[in-house]
Amino acid sequence: MKVGFIGLGKMGSGICVNLIRKGFDIVVYDINAATVRKFVDMGAASATSVKDLARQVEVSVTCVPMPQDAAAVLLGPDGVLENLPVGAAHFDLSTLDIDSVLTFEAEARKLGKHYMVIPMGKGPAVAAAGEVPLFAGGDRAIYDMFEDSLLKHIGKPTYMGDVKAGEAMKLIANLMGMSINAICSEGIKLAKRMGIPKDCFIASITDSGAFSYQFMNTASGTFDENFENPVFTVNLAFKDIRLGVEMAEKISQPVPVMTAARDQFKAAAEKYGNENFTATFKVL
Repeated sequence: MKVGFIGLGKMGSGICVNLIRKGFDIVVYDINAATVRKFVDMGAASATSVKDLARQVEVSVTCVPMPQDAAAVLLGPDGVLENLPVGAAHFDLSTLDIDSVLTFEAEARKLGKHYMVIPMGKGPAVAAAGEVPLFAGGDRAIYDMFEDSLLKHIGKPTYMGDVKAGEAMKLIANLMGMSINAICSEGIKLAKRMGIPKDCFIASITDSGAFSYQFMNTASGTFDENFENPVFTVNLAFKDIRLGVEMAEKISQPVPVMTAARDQFKAAAEKYGNENFTATFKVL
């Protein structure tokens, strides 16, 4: 099976490295030539364009930052969907909005191709280890076709339902995770102001009902106010939680606590957008 990767940021890179190590036939394309060279040195082939990549693979994969980036890659005469072989599949690992994924699925179906959303949970280290949660949405027959042959090599897939359900699961997970992060920031700020030592605070929270995956991954750096060299930027975190709140608004479901967290990330993005997402601490 030849698999094409478009968009080699931290999450996409981790998955791509994992598949190369497992012996998959990988083709890569990215706007950053140095990134492409790194993967070619690992054993991947390179494509000259999105169109070139799509024409030579059985499955294409995108992992891009924004809905408009996904549209630019997938749609149009030079895009993935028009240039994949008929019957081929595209897996979208990006975090997008519901309207976008419905549009992409409809376009793929019109062209005789298959489109699935398979957004990821957790972070780059988990992706590189092949243990990333995958929230799959789309045609169940296509999911079944690739579950063992590809998806279980990428991570831990769960079939959620249609593309709307798959993307909604990711947005809900982001809403909960980012909201928890905002609460963690407030707790850490209180601990520092009250003079509680970092190690004591982290150990005590870890052994309490307040413990969470977000706290485990971010407490030490936040306490030390280390927001440089981001694993995940404030800008991307704000995008993720914004899309989730917008989904809730479209179905008239109030999410007041998550909306407050969205506003905190918005304020942080305006000043610290390219720093690590824990820089929400700075606006407290």
